[in-house]
Parts: sequence; C-alpha cells; structure tokens
Amino acid sequence: MGKKRLVKRIISIGGLLLALCLGAGIYIAPKKTAGGEGYDIVVLGDSIVGNVWDGGGITGVMEERVGKRVLNGAFGGTSMSGGSKVSDASQISNDFCLYELVQAICYRDFSIQKASMSYGQRYLETGRQTLDYFPATLERLTGVDFTQVETLVIAHGTNDYNKGQLRENEEDKYDIGTFAGALRSSLELLQKTYPKLRIILITPMYCELGAYGINKCYETDYGGGFLEDFVNLELEIAAEYGVEILDNYHGSEIKESTAEMYLMDGLHLTEEGRRLVGNKIADVVEYKK
Repeated sequence: MGKKRLVKRIISIGGLLLALCLGAGIYIAPKKTAGGEGYDIVVLGDSIVGNVWDGGGITGVMEERVGKRVLNGAFGGTSMSGGSKVSDASQISNDFCLYELVQAICYRDFSIQKASMSYGQRYLETGRQTLDYFPATLERLTGVDFTQVETLVIAHGTNDYNKGQLRENEEDKYDIGTFAGALRSSLELLQKTYPKLRIILITPMYCELGAYGINKCYETDYGGGFLEDFVNLELEIAAEYGVEILDNYHGSEIKESTAEMYLMDGLHLTEEGRRLVGNKIADVVEYKK
C-alpha cells in the first residue's frame, strides 16, 4: 500500500512551506517529548490549532480541562481536501490534507508525509519558521496507537473555503478533491478501521481574511461558496455519518462584533480566542451521549 500511495504523484511541496499564508508568524515551539504513544485525544486541523503548542494553545487548554493527554496533530495551511486549485508558492502540499493523513493513520503508513517533509527540509530555504513544527508533529503522530485513542477531533475547512475548493461533486460524492468528498471518504475509512473511535468535527469559525473589515467570510466567495456554505454542508455530513459536531460558526462568541477580541489577524486566534475554543471543544469531549 505504501509504495502505491507514494508514487501517486510527485511531491508538490513547493508551498509547504513558504509562508503558509495562513500560518506564518505565530508559531510557538513544542516542548520535546519522547514518542507519540499514550495520547487519549488527537486533534487534526490547520494553523488555527497547529501553530500554538504551549499551554495557551487550543490543545493545551483542552488537556488542562479534561485531564487527559491531547496531541496537537494539526499542520498549518492544510485543508480537508486534496487537489488544491491554488498554484502559487504559498500552497500547502496535498500530502498533509485530512484525507491523506487519515489514509496514513488507518494504513499505518506515513511514507508520503515523511518524503514530503524530507524534501521540504532539504530544498526549501524560505518560510522555514512554519516548517519548524512539522517534523515534531509528524513524529508524534506516527507514534500514536490509534487503537488506544479515545477521541479524534477534526478541525478543518477554513482553508478549503479560502482556497476556493469545490464543496461537492454531484457526480461523485467521494471525490477527494472536494471538501465533502474528502470528509466522507475520511469518515468512512476511520469508522471502518477504528469502529470504537469517537470522532468530533469542529466547523470553521467566523473569519475576516486580510485586515479587519476586509473580505468578511459572509460576503466573500473565493470560488467554492461562502464559509457558511461549507459549514452547513459539514453539518449535513456529520448527521449523515452519525458523528458529533461543534458548530463554531453559528454557535460561537466569535463573530464580526467580537473579531478584534478573539482574532489576532482576522483569522488566527488570540490567547482569549484559543481559551474560548479550547474550552468549547472540551465541553463536547466531556459530554457523554
């Protein structure tokens, strides 16, 4: 399986790792720990989760609240879907999208991601700050025994929106080049491989790309629809597969009127924002159906 997946495409890492348009400038280095085994909760996502590792990050807040080990397995700039339409140097490699990571997790084969990382570290000289935490994240993720993980949290979608990804292919609902197809394919494989794994989806939250007041998510369509369109589709898919979902778009205190308090750049979270979101996720984790 590993060789077949590894030759699917030439690594498109060129943007992995230039400024990660959505992840540059706020990375806080993780503390070194041995291995990745023994985590109770794993969080996959983009830079909103991935770029802050210390106790003030989303996963740090969760860990303190629930009293269990939480792995920050998020990679800045990544999407739910592969096949990004963005072709400039800031594009993230498809090798770290949710669907590819789920393949790696379920088949226990991270060869694609390791090859991408090796290439990026050897040949890319710009945007290195955003690369710094990728190796540590990948190392921990490869060491996780998912048969022992209680809960997987998936917090993707913002980058699918701002890259103008197609939401859905009406002729192929499993098209991994679309937001919905990648999510459906990922959920089915996870549920088949780890039937006891609790899965919680986290929708994207309100954002303003650019400066405050510019490109508000409810009035800007980058080609795939408004952000709320992605959120509503994710809500439908969660119901379709019987997984829990936290609607951070409709039910969060983060909105236009509070953006300056909770969003440091219109997208990434301030310390107050990370505490808010971390506690909201912890509320769901602690809730027993």
